[in-house]
Amino acid sequence: MSLWHIAWSYLWNRKLTTVLTILSVALAVGMISAVLTLREETKKRFEEESQAFDLVVGAKGSPLQLVLSSVYFMDTPTGAILYSDYEKLKALPDVTAAFPIGLGDTVKGFRIVGTDKGLLSHRWINAIGQEKAPFRIAEGRVFEKPMEAVLGSVVARKTGLKVGDSFTGTHGFTEGVAGSGHDHSNQPYTVVGLLAPSGTPMDRAAFCDLRSVWEVHGHHDGEAEEEHHHDDEAESDHDHADRHDGEHDHAAEATAGNERPDEDHHDDGDEEPADGTARGDQVTAILVQLNSPAARFPMRPYINKHFNAMAAVPTDEIQKLYNQLLGAAKTVLLTIGYLVVAISALSILIGLYLSILQRRRDLAIMRALGASAYEIVGAVLIEAFWVTLLGIGSGWILGRGLTFALGQYMTERFGMTINAFSYNAEEIGAFATIALVGLIAGIVPAWQAYRTDIARDLAEN
Repeated sequence: MSLWHIAWSYLWNRKLTTVLTILSVALAVGMISAVLTLREETKKRFEEESQAFDLVVGAKGSPLQLVLSSVYFMDTPTGAILYSDYEKLKALPDVTAAFPIGLGDTVKGFRIVGTDKGLLSHRWINAIGQEKAPFRIAEGRVFEKPMEAVLGSVVARKTGLKVGDSFTGTHGFTEGVAGSGHDHSNQPYTVVGLLAPSGTPMDRAAFCDLRSVWEVHGHHDGEAEEEHHHDDEAESDHDHADRHDGEHDHAAEATAGNERPDEDHHDDGDEEPADGTARGDQVTAILVQLNSPAARFPMRPYINKHFNAMAAVPTDEIQKLYNQLLGAAKTVLLTIGYLVVAISALSILIGLYLSILQRRRDLAIMRALGASAYEIVGAVLIEAFWVTLLGIGSGWILGRGLTFALGQYMTERFGMTINAFSYNAEEIGAFATIALVGLIAGIVPAWQAYRTDIARDLAEN
């Protein structure tokens, strides 16, 4: 009978202890595996999307917020900028493509993105040389005129909308929840196309012509301005009726003094509306592709200086996000995982040590029958190896199951596909470390077995 068979037989004879020890190892391995895989996969997905555009230009504020809202549709916009800035920007020599983005409305909690139809033919090469083309039409066609929409795959599936159906947008945005603002029910969109699933945030957006956003908000803002105008007229008539006759000269002077500010305000409004809504001369952001990634460095400060806007580099902002937030979370979770590994190693040590004490007579008989002390040590270390190996295998399955479940959630929530069965060097290194720790945990029980006193153990009843 081989040592491997003997070791397995001993483990099988104490099933409960063996299963509990394997489970403790599996929990540690599963946690570490899931953390490392999710961290690596989400980083890859974020970086792939950030490589789609060299710069994102929008209203001044948080660069990260600008990137998350305009590229990933995961945050509220920083504000609006002039459409004329877009026209000036796309005319710069280093700019090969620029796409305006207009945000503000949602359909069942999904972003309605006003843009140029050229965006739907945009594709790029990621860092590993793969072509990314998230705007492939699965059914229908690209929008050609205002109030036509192309839906991402998740939007189509969640809303049940098909080509030819109509829907209305709701002003306001709460991630995953239908907007609670003004309902533009008198200006419906018509679905003309559906995008194929891409595993990107584009699956979670509805795309339309930028003029659609302007028309919807221009109509809504016009109603609000008309109501405000009537209120001003009523208030003005009331104030005029209450004036004293002896104050006519003073009223005329005040009226004359107000004429110029009113004119100035009207002129300024033609350039940039003060209410910040998306009108015909405003966009939320501009997605910019340059002729070379190196052009980001001079272009960013140039835009910040010469435009009333802010430029952000998506790859830089995503890297900061991982370093500042997700990097710290990864460290905490891995620390917990390795603490569980330490506890698992202690469980292996205690379990094998107690097993050696319980079967001292068996080991003494093996020695008397010719087994060497080194063979006894080998048998105990093989037991530790079996427990560790089964724990790593079970933990790998557990970790992959957890990663798959969380990946499904992230696909639904953020439009990012997570490959639950990917590997990375850090994970393989972690498995090797756990295997080594498991074998080390078997050294003390093996040493105890090596030092067994054959005569004494055989004499015990």
